[in-house]
Amino acid sequence: MKKVIIIFMALLLTFPLTSCQKKKEKVEIVDDNYRNIYEIFVASFYDSDGDKKGDLNGVTKKLDYIEEMGYTGIWLMPIHRSPSYHKYDVVDYYSIDPDYGTIEDFEKLCEEAHKRDINIIIDLVVNHTSNLNSWFIKGLDAYKNGTISQYLNWYNFSSEPQYGFAEKDGVYYEARFVDSMPDLNLDCREVRDEIINIMKFWIDKGVDGFRLDAVTSYYTNDIEKNVEFLSWINKAAKAIKEDCYIVGEAWTSDVEIRKYYESGIDSFFLFSLSQGEGLLAQTVKNLKPIPQYKNALRNAVSIANGHIPAIFLDNHDTNRITGSMGRTKTEDTKFVYGIAAMLNGTMYTYYGTEIGMVGSRKDENKRIAMLWDSDKMNDLCKNPEGTTQEEYAYPGVKQQQKDENSLLNYHKQVNYLRNKYPEIARGEYEIANKLTTATLIAIEKTWQDKTICIVINFDKENTATVDLSELRDYSNCEYVSAVNGKAELKDKTLTLPAYTIAILSQQ
Repeated sequence: MKKVIIIFMALLLTFPLTSCQKKKEKVEIVDDNYRNIYEIFVASFYDSDGDKKGDLNGVTKKLDYIEEMGYTGIWLMPIHRSPSYHKYDVVDYYSIDPDYGTIEDFEKLCEEAHKRDINIIIDLVVNHTSNLNSWFIKGLDAYKNGTISQYLNWYNFSSEPQYGFAEKDGVYYEARFVDSMPDLNLDCREVRDEIINIMKFWIDKGVDGFRLDAVTSYYTNDIEKNVEFLSWINKAAKAIKEDCYIVGEAWTSDVEIRKYYESGIDSFFLFSLSQGEGLLAQTVKNLKPIPQYKNALRNAVSIANGHIPAIFLDNHDTNRITGSMGRTKTEDTKFVYGIAAMLNGTMYTYYGTEIGMVGSRKDENKRIAMLWDSDKMNDLCKNPEGTTQEEYAYPGVKQQQKDENSLLNYHKQVNYLRNKYPEIARGEYEIANKLTTATLIAIEKTWQDKTICIVINFDKENTATVDLSELRDYSNCEYVSAVNGKAELKDKTLTLPAYTIAILSQQ
């Protein structure tokens, strides 16, 4: 039985971002791949035509919201024709799933996003296809009947059972995930040529990059071959579009991710920093946060080794961070996003995280409908079939937009800081050790001859007074606080409330 839980809690106070004046100026977005990227499961995001199914036109209609929130990129989970709710089993790589719209709808989305300086990346799933894909059907038929087909070598077929193989009509085929997802033979030249054609097709439609699914499974348990294939796909993509951004999902250890970066791929997700048990959440929960946060700073940069770290707290495969931090721990939930966003790299946010949506256990539960308006629950998208729990711990977008202390507005303020100060994501960092205490850290970041200082108070209850006299002359202070407090910079002394992040700059 489907369990429905609707919980609305009074939001704890968050002091708004301020400087010498409260009004925020328009920020010019740096045109590179260090961005604030918003991950969208289209089916659950926004329905534009009343059929209870999220669609591409719905994403287009919400571009103003996405821009206002300070997201400068969108990652669309699979949009190709597929028989499943998640669409990671592709039937046709050159199509849009009919539930989502048309190719023309996608082109319109890209066009409108680019007008707002928002880049679009899409999931590229090439480890496997659907068993309903015509390539597989024709290849299987040829192997079974001993006939000639160009698709015969596109998959790994066998007449004998093997580990990791499934069976259909007396023929065995590699399918490491599930029977309905046969693995492609990535050593096949024609398969690689087809992948190039697919990338070119979508780049021509307006795509700025790709998220590569399950890269550790391309050649199972063979890092060397995975790295070789990733190097090939990276070069192929950039031969089509020089600044094509590639981010890979390598759900593995930091040690192995270092090896994967040898492929030249722009980014890999840092799983060790994510989720409730990850380094960032544990930094907030730990009584000795500073050593933990130093590790996060160092790891993000060192593992990427000159590339772009991909920072995230949750996504469609993980429990949502709000539940992991604690549904009633609003301050912690805010603060963990704030400190994550101060790291170098691209920052990824899963849709609904900015309003504190909750989801755990089953994949379907992690992809419930985006809550746009708590007063219009009947207007939400239909949840994926198989959803067993629908929970909203906080009010919807409309309600939180009106509350300057909401989770939504905290995310918006943090994103604004990342956009206004490009040094945050891109700068070479140096820790000001003389100012660092058991609960406070000061980090100077330099990019293109400009330096800022990020000062973070990890103490949840006490205000910190920081003497800045040994640093350069910082005259401007902007801040975001997860609790009710007001930062002040006066005569080289910074007064920083609990759970508050200040950005100091020169004018």
